[in-house]
Amino acid sequence: MKKYEKSEPASHPGYLPEFKISFLLPKHWLSWFGIFLLWLMMYLPSVVKNQIARGICFLSCKTNKKRYRIAKQNLQLCFPQKTAAEIEQMVGRFFYYKARIFLDYAYVWFASEKKLSRVYQVFNDDELQAIKKSDKKVILLTCHMLGLDQGSQALSFDNEIVSMVKAMKNPLLDWVIGRGRTRFNTHVYERSYGLTGVIASVKAGDQFIYLPDEDLTGGHSEFVPFFGVQKSTITALGRLAKICDAKVVPFVSVFNDKTGVYEAHFLPSMSDYPSGDKMADTLAMNQVFEKMILQAPEQYLWTFRYFQTRPAGEPAVY
Repeated sequence: MKKYEKSEPASHPGYLPEFKISFLLPKHWLSWFGIFLLWLMMYLPSVVKNQIARGICFLSCKTNKKRYRIAKQNLQLCFPQKTAAEIEQMVGRFFYYKARIFLDYAYVWFASEKKLSRVYQVFNDDELQAIKKSDKKVILLTCHMLGLDQGSQALSFDNEIVSMVKAMKNPLLDWVIGRGRTRFNTHVYERSYGLTGVIASVKAGDQFIYLPDEDLTGGHSEFVPFFGVQKSTITALGRLAKICDAKVVPFVSVFNDKTGVYEAHFLPSMSDYPSGDKMADTLAMNQVFEKMILQAPEQYLWTFRYFQTRPAGEPAVY
């Protein structure tokens, strides 16, 4: 199992928060209590966690009106064929899955590999393994599904993973999450450093988990259809694949509530990618995202403002 050293080149430093003695001060005790409660969830049966999640879902739908409205608006835009009642049901199911999957984050942060292997499965990764044997570089394309961290951790058992994170405001939680994500074969970079470190890692053989589905309102975005709606979309995937000479392999992580298992499903790699046509490449990426989301539409993170930026002349949607 690969172990990363802390002595990263200054041009692309790795991100791994360290424990501080100040974390033991009273101001962090409430955070410690929350972490302890989440740790306990590993030892509760799924039927009990399902009931807890339903309670959290009920409270979230009643009290978090802002996020409820954002999720509802996103679903209405992306699924115009659905009735108002069906949309309401999808919003409710989204908040249930959001709560239910959150209760399993202790597996990501604390569980042993043996314990983790009982709740994770990887499907259809034959192409990925063949690409690895050919020494071709790999970018793992995915989107903000609720079970992403669980699926990514499952992949890190047998693959060298690199990802990007945004530092949390709570330093204790930042340390707990950072430590949890990097316990196996995962190395992370802080977003503010850009892609320099990621590119170096991919060229060295690591597989980059890339999530370019947010509306970041930057200079490297174009309006491209997403479920039939014009969405400001990051165009960097094609350039990144070309720079790294990498194959783009999509995967999606979903929670199977019948079995209580997190499933990482691989889709066929993106053929003839990049094509050299920025708009065509970005559209192809969004179409892959649509296929991923349709595998479990209520498990996509619908509370993001994916359509915050609008084309000139179009009204705001939130």
